[in-house]
Amino acid sequence: MAVQPIVDRDTILKMISLLDFCYRLGVTDAHAQDDEGLCREFIEKTSQPGVYGFLTDGYNVGVLEWQLRLTKQARLTSMFGSMYQYFNRMGRFSSNYLSCFLPVAQEFYNKGVTDYCTAPDGCDLAQFNDAKRVWWSHKGLLKISTREFVETIQLMCFDRQRKDNAYLEENATDYKARKIALKEKHYYFFIRAVGLALAIGKE
Repeated sequence: MAVQPIVDRDTILKMISLLDFCYRLGVTDAHAQDDEGLCREFIEKTSQPGVYGFLTDGYNVGVLEWQLRLTKQARLTSMFGSMYQYFNRMGRFSSNYLSCFLPVAQEFYNKGVTDYCTAPDGCDLAQFNDAKRVWWSHKGLLKISTREFVETIQLMCFDRQRKDNAYLEENATDYKARKIALKEKHYYFFIRAVGLALAIGKE
């Protein structure tokens, strides 16, 4: 019997749903705060390796708490089965390529914050709340396909990969750095896995 891939099409779709939640929360949190300076400062902090959290927290959280928050959200929705299995297989952060989902989730939240700050009057919040898989923009709501979502995930991985590489080089003598930043190969494996999973079956 053939070995089933860890990241399959069902996992990708549930993953996208959870990332869409993160993006949407970023938009609504930025709207609620109504403070571009605070938002920009938050994005600068959480774009760095090992720094996670929501704009409304007022503090940063570690990767374990960040994972638990995402797991809790998945449990409240139909995503839970696939994502619960995903997080179980991921195990300890940085032990394999599945860990890449956690910084990517922060990136999606940050994108929501950024998109709102770039065009605060670009869309109607009520319409945004009623829609799914849309970007907030100065042109109004932009519908995003599954393929575009996956491509966004992959591009975010390349961006995070550069930041993590720089962090690991700067902290080469600190063994704790390997628990904060991910290896280059992990991002490559993740990028390949999500692309292959989407290629199996129709959109």
